[in-house]
Amino acid sequence: MGDLDGWRRELTELGLTGYEARVYLALVNRSRYTAAQVARESGVPRQRIYDVLSGLTERGLVRALPGQVTRYTAVDPASAIERLLAAHRAQFSQLEQATARLVEALVPAWSHGRDETDPLDYVEVLRDREMLAERLDEIQAEAKKEILAMAKLPYLTGDSTSGLATIRRLTRAGGTVRCIYEGDALVHSEMLADIRRYAAAGEHARIASSVPMRMWIVDGTRVVMSLRDPVADSSSTTNVLIEHPALAQCLTYAFEAIWEGASPV
Repeated sequence: MGDLDGWRRELTELGLTGYEARVYLALVNRSRYTAAQVARESGVPRQRIYDVLSGLTERGLVRALPGQVTRYTAVDPASAIERLLAAHRAQFSQLEQATARLVEALVPAWSHGRDETDPLDYVEVLRDREMLAERLDEIQAEAKKEILAMAKLPYLTGDSTSGLATIRRLTRAGGTVRCIYEGDALVHSEMLADIRRYAAAGEHARIASSVPMRMWIVDGTRVVMSLRDPVADSSSTTNVLIEHPALAQCLTYAFEAIWEGASPV
């Protein structure tokens, strides 16, 4: 009987359950079946078959034929599928009406909200390392002229493809990428491999005995900082993105001071 799996899938997309689709298709293939016969033919467990047949009957897809033993027959597919579509049309109409009411209710609040400002709109907290890595990729991809960075344990090692592409793009356009690495980066194998790749792509790197934090300053306007919990020996960090040119300028002075005292890689 053709592509049974495909027909079952399409019937379930129209709103039937998997068992209902199986039973309806079994009945389509023969003029009438007893409940036991259709259970065997469709593969639906016998303890479920009466519930399934009852549901199909209520929806007008199956008819029960009275007799000494009740038999069941499928309504012709054109009528059955039209009934399923009619139910979807009714649901869609209700959804359209609900959507219109929702839009009417929310638009005034949205318009009013555009006039409200938050004093910390320029601060974004990046909750975990994965979010930090994703936002860094986005921010560095948008860089136009300069990236200043300080690298500190724990290092963000991993796929360096996007970082290399950014370095090459900026250096080709006349921009610069500079990074200050903490001294122990030279004995951190993954980080050392990244340093070599970045240097080959055009990054200028120096080594300092220590740096205060992980930090990136992009185009003198955006700053990403990983602030370590001040509790002693804590490795927990809070990652913050701040879009504030004045802060970026102050931190650039700090970067330049550390850069001057650092050694070329």
